[in-house]
Amino acid sequence: MHKQKCNSIKQKVKNLDTKKMKIDKKCPFLGKISLRGKLYIGTIKSINMKASCIVRIDSLVYLKKYKRFMRSHKNIPTHVSLSLKCKKGDTVLIAQNRSISKTIRFNIIKVIKRKKIN
Repeated sequence: MHKQKCNSIKQKVKNLDTKKMKIDKKCPFLGKISLRGKLYIGTIKSINMKASCIVRIDSLVYLKKYKRFMRSHKNIPTHVSLSLKCKKGDTVLIAQNRSISKTIRFNIIKVIKRKKIN
């Protein structure tokens, strides 16, 4: 199921005009990295690095003993393609790929919702 989602996303982006985009070897659409595995939706927590950021993924875990849900989260370092414009607080879709560096194993595929600026 995830492979179908990744392939459909790849096909949509391939239709874009790539001449205007900057070439990035670690980009799944313009480079030679293939998408596979899990897809997550999260918010960008920090974007202090040059081509990577930290995405926070919130989830609920059910505790059977207390019959309640517990909120949990994980911070995932992700690669930001040079063709994407992302800011702190944006909601993004990330997909798993092979290891890009020591810690980075995910790529931002799409910006779902931009943070509102007052």
